Amino acid sequence: MSSKERLFLFFLVSSLILNGYLFLKINPSILNPHKKNLAEDRVTKVIDGDTFDVGSGERIRLYEIDAPEYPQGCLGTEAKTRLENLIGGKKINYKKIGKDNFGRILAYVYDNNLLINEALVEEGLAYFYKGKIMTDRSLTIERTSDKAKNLGRGVWSSLCRTQKSDCFIKGNYRDADNTRIYHLPVCYNYDKISIRPGTSDRWFCTETEAVSAGFTKSKDCPK
Repeated sequence: MSSKERLFLFFLVSSLILNGYLFLKINPSILNPHKKNLAEDRVTKVIDGDTFDVGSGERIRLYEIDAPEYPQGCLGTEAKTRLENLIGGKKINYKKIGKDNFGRILAYVYDNNLLINEALVEEGLAYFYKGKIMTDRSLTIERTSDKAKNLGRGVWSSLCRTQKSDCFIKGNYRDADNTRIYHLPVCYNYDKISIRPGTSDRWFCTETEAVSAGFTKSKDCPK
């Protein structure tokens, strides 16, 4: 190969590398397909560990997670503080999934490549719950939640255990659709239901107690 041919090949390869770099820089979603079609806004106020306001005036609720109630819930203050540290005052990207019964936007929220929903679950500062719409991120967050639970992090630690002796009825509250369901040990999904200390979930000793608190028996329970 002559010197001219080598020089030509050098400039050709350099040009291809530069063009590829510029293309990926302008189109970052090529490297991270989860970040396609994201909205962008600045966080103006953090409400609690899973809810915040943005500059457009919208209120955003982190999808598929539930942080302890603020300020009375176990680690509720810590969850809010952590969310403030992660996104407070920052420009964030978010993928809208829908809206809940309170008109809040349900969304996956990103700070660069960090999925905030998953980060809070990983640190034991929020619980995972399956949303009505399952996505390619749902299983990832669920596995992260299982890992935090197995390691006893945060809300899964002994610090936040609340079960009463001989009270085995699980009362599960879903904030997104404002429903209260209780499960007996004989119910099909009983073992899959987690009572999340610091939230509106509760243990009950009797069905009468659960009904009086506004909870309805799960349809998965034998009649």
